Amino acid sequence: HDDAINPSSFLTVCTIKFAVNTMKVLSLICLVALVFKTTSAAFVSHHGHVGGVKGQRSTCTARFAAAKGAAKKAKKAKTAKKAKGKAKSAAKKKDAPETFRKPDFIKSIQEKTDMTKAESEAALQAVLETITEQVVDGKRISLLGFGTFQLSHRAARAGRNPKTGEEIEIKASKTPAFKASKVFKEQCNPGR
Repeated sequence: HDDAINPSSFLTVCTIKFAVNTMKVLSLICLVALVFKTTSAAFVSHHGHVGGVKGQRSTCTARFAAAKGAAKKAKKAKTAKKAKGKAKSAAKKKDAPETFRKPDFIKSIQEKTDMTKAESEAALQAVLETITEQVVDGKRISLLGFGTFQLSHRAARAGRNPKTGEEIEIKASKTPAFKASKVFKEQCNPGR
């Protein structure tokens, strides 16, 4: 039986190659032993049995079966978690307001003012640029019945790095802010 694979030399080779992760080595050895047990007559006939006692499951086969079962459980749990996440995402999308994008805005201006599309786009761009320039310069823009645009200041403060937990200094910053007028708020909450 010179063609038969010597299990002890095979184990040595596997142990040297995959010593980084013991579980990977055990799984590989179990898988190979299981394949040889079921497909190689020479291996089985040479040893007569695999696992020590005839008729009993080998330790390797048992570990492989346990690992396979654990992998199936993990896959099922992952699939269930993914499905749950998709359901939550779909529920959020139902509750989320429809997005009114810039092309929609331009079309609305065009319909309400009888301007061409190019004129509507130029008008919108001019308004947005004016608001941006004035707020960046530190001015407050108040549009009666709509609201106020202004630059808001955040003082420097201490924070924590979420990865390391170490305390860090967060620099002071300025950010644009919008505050809706009373009329605008009432329009958003009719019957209140």
